[in-house]
Amino acid sequence: MNEKNFSALNVIKFAGAYVACAIGSGFATGQEILQFFTGYGVYSIIGAIVTMILFAWIGGLIMEHGYEMKLNIASWATKYYFGHKVGIFFEIIFQIFLFGVFVIMIAGSGATLAEYYGLDPMIGRIGMILLSLFTVVLGLSKITDVLGCLGTVIIAMSIGIGLISAIAGLGNLSAASQAAVSIDMVRASSNWFVSSVLYPGFNIIVVFFFLIGIGASANSKKEAFAGGALGGIFLGLAILCMSTGLLVNISEVAAKEVPTLVLADKISPILGIVFSIIIICGIYTTAVPLLWSVSSALAAEKTKKFVLITVVLSAVALVLGMTDFRTLVNTIYPYSGYVGIILMVIIAYRAYGDKRSLSDVGNEINDMTQHKK
Repeated sequence: MNEKNFSALNVIKFAGAYVACAIGSGFATGQEILQFFTGYGVYSIIGAIVTMILFAWIGGLIMEHGYEMKLNIASWATKYYFGHKVGIFFEIIFQIFLFGVFVIMIAGSGATLAEYYGLDPMIGRIGMILLSLFTVVLGLSKITDVLGCLGTVIIAMSIGIGLISAIAGLGNLSAASQAAVSIDMVRASSNWFVSSVLYPGFNIIVVFFFLIGIGASANSKKEAFAGGALGGIFLGLAILCMSTGLLVNISEVAAKEVPTLVLADKISPILGIVFSIIIICGIYTTAVPLLWSVSSALAAEKTKKFVLITVVLSAVALVLGMTDFRTLVNTIYPYSGYVGIILMVIIAYRAYGDKRSLSDVGNEINDMTQHKK
C-alpha cells in the first residue's frame, strides 16, 4: 500500500481497540489504579504522566512494527524480538501471564457483584467463567464484537467519574495526598516511579499480540504509529483523572475492592448501578480473548482438544479466582510488569538499533514458520 495513505478515522479506531483491549477488571474497578498510582499521594499525578508517555511510545512502536512485518500469526513476533529459540520461551511466558490476567478477570467479576450488590462472590466468578467458556467454545464472536465498544464507554465514564470526583474534592487534595502515603494499603511497589513503569509493562504483555495484529491492518506506518500513540494518550488521561478522583476520596476508597463504584455511587446511585453493569460487561469482553488466546496457543480452534483444554483452563481459573482480588492484582501484575519492562527494552533496541528491513524480517519469519508447520 502507499505509505502516504493515512486515515484519521482508522487512527481513532485503532486507538479505541488498544484501549478496549487494555481495560479489564483491574482498571474498571479502580483496584489497579489504587495500587499503582493513588497510594503514592501527589506523586501519582507525575506517575500517571510517565505511564501515559510509555503507553503512547511503546504502543505506537508495536503497531508500527506490526504494519511493517505483516506476520501471518501475531504471536510469531516474539521470534523477531527475542530470536527464534528464546522467542518460543517468551511466547510461553506471555501466555502464562495472560492466563494470570484471565484469573484476575474472574476474581474481579466476583468482587464487583459482592461489593456493590452484596451477592456471594462465587455467583460472579461462576457466571463469568461460564460466559467466557461458552463464548470461546461456541465461537460467539458477534457478542464480543457488539460489546467490544464498551472499552470506549468505560474510558469515557472513567474520565468523567474521575474528573467530577476530583473537581468536587480539589480543596482536599493536599490533605488527601498526605493521608494516602500514611494509610496502610496494598501498593504495587515501594516507589511511585517503579510503579508507573511496571503498569505499562504488564499491560503491554496483555495487548502485545493484539497490537501486532491490528498494526498489520493499517494503511501506512504513520497511521499505525499514530493509532498506538493516541490509544496510549487516552489510557494515560483516564488513569490521571481516575487516580486523582480516588486520591481526594482516599479515606473512603482505600479499603474497597471496587473503589470506582464508590465514586460513581457518590455522584449518583443510578450511575453506580449503570457503571457496575458496564464493569461486568467490560470484564467479559476482556476475559474472552484472554481465554481464547491461551487455548488457541495449545490447540487448533473448534477441535475436541481445544474444547477440553478450554474447559480445564476455565476450571483452574475458577479455583485460582477464589483468591482475594486485591492480592491477585498485587501479585500477578507487578511480576508480569517486570517481564513487560524486558519486552519494552527489547522493542526499543529493535526499533533504534536494528537496521534490518522489518518487511524482510516478516517474510523470513512467515516462510520459516510455515515450513516447520
